[in-house]
Amino acid sequence: MRTFKKIILLFILGALIVSSLQFRLKPIHETPLKGYYRLGEAPSLKLFTWKRWFSGFFQEEYSTRLNDYVGFRKTLIRISNQYDYSFYGIIHANGFVQGRNRYLFEEDYIHEYTGDYFIGKAAIDRKMFRLKNVQDSLEAHHIPLLVVFEPGKASFYPEYIPSRFHPERKTLSNYEYCLQLSQQLGLSVIDMNRYFLKLKDTSRYPLFPRYGMHWSLYGVPFAVDTLVKSIKKAKGTGIPEFRIQQLTPSQTPLGTDNDIGELLNLACPLKSALGVYPKMKTVHPESKKFSVLVIADSYYLNIVEDYGKKMFVKQDYWYYNNKLYPYQNNSPPTYVDKSGLFEKLKNYDLILLMVSEINLHCGFWNFADEAYHAFHPGAKDLLLYDIENQIRNDREWFRSTVNKARLQQKPLEQIIRSDAEYTFYNNYSNLQGKTYWDTIEYITLNIKNNADWLASVIKKAEDRNVTVDSMLIIDAVYSYKQSKKKP
Repeated sequence: MRTFKKIILLFILGALIVSSLQFRLKPIHETPLKGYYRLGEAPSLKLFTWKRWFSGFFQEEYSTRLNDYVGFRKTLIRISNQYDYSFYGIIHANGFVQGRNRYLFEEDYIHEYTGDYFIGKAAIDRKMFRLKNVQDSLEAHHIPLLVVFEPGKASFYPEYIPSRFHPERKTLSNYEYCLQLSQQLGLSVIDMNRYFLKLKDTSRYPLFPRYGMHWSLYGVPFAVDTLVKSIKKAKGTGIPEFRIQQLTPSQTPLGTDNDIGELLNLACPLKSALGVYPKMKTVHPESKKFSVLVIADSYYLNIVEDYGKKMFVKQDYWYYNNKLYPYQNNSPPTYVDKSGLFEKLKNYDLILLMVSEINLHCGFWNFADEAYHAFHPGAKDLLLYDIENQIRNDREWFRSTVNKARLQQKPLEQIIRSDAEYTFYNNYSNLQGKTYWDTIEYITLNIKNNADWLASVIKKAEDRNVTVDSMLIIDAVYSYKQSKKKP
């Protein structure tokens, strides 16, 4: 028994020594962890002071820093992740879940599909009406704007969504309402979501990978072929096309076909999953090429280099309508210069606005509003609307409103409005660019926050047979005019 205890002690001491050597000298290379994480500062004895020692601050801070830099930390994390995944099916990639038959999903796709992320008809109406106006304005300059609804993994594989998300209870989604409204408005749309679903039962190989979040690399040529045909129709002339020259099957998923799998940071590879990787041939490379502006999410990353550079003579890719490709991951990234947007848009032969299911709650990343204002510079939005847009485009803020809506059992659009009003009201004095109507909005919120004043407005609305909202504006305007009369 004593011998056994000695062996255990020696093993522990040896592990500590080896870990310390790895921390100091790093003789063994470790594969970096995938995904976003932030390391703290490295542990250092320079932090030591007697005051910090006796207060306990030094010990606590040094211990916290040491956790991030302990030898073989990456390997130990992978082993821990592997244990949880293999025995309990638990994954530690934040925002990702494992569905049925080992299919991996980004959770936001599921919430978009089920309707949890539906931002409301009013918000979508405003975006889509403006988008139609922008499309018509660009068409007057012979510049087609094609809106592309990219496919989503949750819509493609609802049968693999974990049962706890209750996909059978799905309600109206942003995609469904956007598509419905675009048809009513006559908006030029390429519905790749529907196209991929039509191919699902006849496709020889997977159009969405088991371990990836984007369309499969095998599915990309189908998307590109649809784009080429749509551009040819819109421009009335041919452009370079692509044909599959060779298909290479693999049981080990490659590239973005394994982009969620890599984020799991496991010690062992995931079980094999069939993927097929095409080698493409350019057809009619001498065809006319156009300059294009692409406003898109990460789906276009599979197109921009291998296809886009051969299709277009000039290709500007505004990543999430915010950052400029290929500098979007620089530190700091290169942001798109939106000044003189009217002239910038007119310099392209074609504009592609491409959005996947997961991002439809963002409202096209404000492109519809920005382009509308570029063509109608006299139009002005309320600051409250700008804040609502911030909420829809800030992932963490948006998720918090979704949770509030679920807990309070209220429509999501109502919670977004409530959060925006709270932010607007409490930061009103510091907001820049306030207009007359922003002031009126602020006064209406003052009325709502004053029980006696609000009761008076409700009584007036009943007496005059008008809505409470109308009466709020009438009282706010009157209050504003009275305040201006005061010396």
